[in-house]
Amino acid sequence: MQIENLMKISRIVFALMWPAFAGAADQPNIIYFVANDLGWKDVGFHGGRAITPNIDRLAENGARLENFYTLPHSSSARAALLTGRYPMRTGFQMLSIQPWSSYGLSRDERTLAQALNAVGYKTGLFGSWLLGHSQREYLPTQKGFDTFFGNLVQIGDHYEKKNIVGQPDWFTNEKLYFEKGFNTDLIAAKTKNFLESQLGKKPVFVLVSFPGPGAPYQSPDQYQSLYADVSRASERAYLGAVSHMDAAIGAIIESVEKLGQLENTLVIFHSDNGGAVKRAFFTGDSDTSQNVADNGPFRSGQGSLYEGGLRVPLLVHWRGKISPEVSTERAHIVDMFPTLIKIGKGSLEKQDQVKPIDGIDISPILFNEARSTRQEILLNVDEFGGAILRDNWKLIVRSILPTSTELYNIGDDPSEENNVIEKFPEVSQELTKRLQDFAWEMQRSLYLGDLSRARQYDMPMLWGNNPQRP
Repeated sequence: MQIENLMKISRIVFALMWPAFAGAADQPNIIYFVANDLGWKDVGFHGGRAITPNIDRLAENGARLENFYTLPHSSSARAALLTGRYPMRTGFQMLSIQPWSSYGLSRDERTLAQALNAVGYKTGLFGSWLLGHSQREYLPTQKGFDTFFGNLVQIGDHYEKKNIVGQPDWFTNEKLYFEKGFNTDLIAAKTKNFLESQLGKKPVFVLVSFPGPGAPYQSPDQYQSLYADVSRASERAYLGAVSHMDAAIGAIIESVEKLGQLENTLVIFHSDNGGAVKRAFFTGDSDTSQNVADNGPFRSGQGSLYEGGLRVPLLVHWRGKISPEVSTERAHIVDMFPTLIKIGKGSLEKQDQVKPIDGIDISPILFNEARSTRQEILLNVDEFGGAILRDNWKLIVRSILPTSTELYNIGDDPSEENNVIEKFPEVSQELTKRLQDFAWEMQRSLYLGDLSRARQYDMPMLWGNNPQRP
């Protein structure tokens, strides 16, 4: 009897500790790279000006999803990635968190890091967070990341590592931290150290969220010198920042390969949104003053509901597991949540994933080159408008003056040059109703709620909803 009891206890203990024993073959390492405001065409594999040999190599030997959508703004995209839920459900549908913002991702939102951490993954975030900093409960270390190293809000200087209002913003876990160097180099070094200390011991999930190549446009001279023929200083700095990020990715991947772990490592790369271009009327709303990013054939850029603001280059690499392919199947950033949880042997059961998700598992597209089951994508909705995509029909609605409703067939017109709303009123009516259905489900924008608070700085309200500059 005593032996039987001991055996029962042993089985219970083993079951409780199972995540720690899960083998590498069962749970791959996941390295997730996110660029900030990278133009669609500003990678070598899209024929761009930037020199990106390391990213190109991953793309050549992995899956490229050419119809991958994110959100118009950085915080919205990160909220969608980490929750698998459209930002209008979490209050992150409008703009990005600012240094003076008081809100953050709610404690009752389950994150991708928490889901993977629960099944034995060692987790780390290196780089930009942008999902809350005013209370401890909003910090990444309270959201499933065992380790955090980077900035909490938008960077205002990549060398000094200050935010956009000049405050120091560089942390190790929950403590303000200062270290000399360009943030891209520091992020690469800390990521490598983390991986070298953990790989082979337990599965690892790292989110490497580069503050660049987005504004402010800065990069070391050695990378700017690659573009000596580019006359504008801001453009040289931006392109240099893209190549600098590429070198950092190459160094991290090289480290993984030297440890013999690349065959057991899933690598993902994309931008948080499109590159910033001259787009909105100048209303004190942080519109960029110059074009340096290139979104290729797509209209507009970061902050916009046009393709240039939402469609970004995505590659997924896993040596020996994912065959090289170029897929035109549509996917959305919310899809990465269930896909990675499934690959990492996590749980999406109701007792664990209490809130419903909007993402779908796209692993059949990646592993089997299958067709997508996704017919509809809510591109975004907030209190002033929104956009929705169904099949090839894309509807954009703005309710602020000047109001507009636009309908595009992006299968035939990916550059969104021809508004065909008058030719297809029934399609417009159907998609408008669907967009309004989502709007009824929408949580109030947390950004708008912050407008009523006393503050030292002006808060832009309509950036992202202003019409296209002529």
